[in-house]
Amino acid sequence: MTTEPTRHTHRPPASPWWLDPVSEPAPAEGCAECAGLDDLRARARERGDMSAVSDCNVLLRRHPGGHR
Repeated sequence: MTTEPTRHTHRPPASPWWLDPVSEPAPAEGCAECAGLDDLRARARERGDMSAVSDCNVLLRRHPGGHR
């Protein structure tokens, strides 16, 4: 008895959402704290530390006082 493989009708996304830079928060213009987090995120990405990149994204989104 042979089992047929499961066939899916949809395609997977081109790249995982966590690697999509469009979904990352942008630093607010003129905010020193945002600029520091953006710099830290860039250095983390350069060394391949995606956990730190994610942490910086969370901190930018939850910035105390916010920028709305």
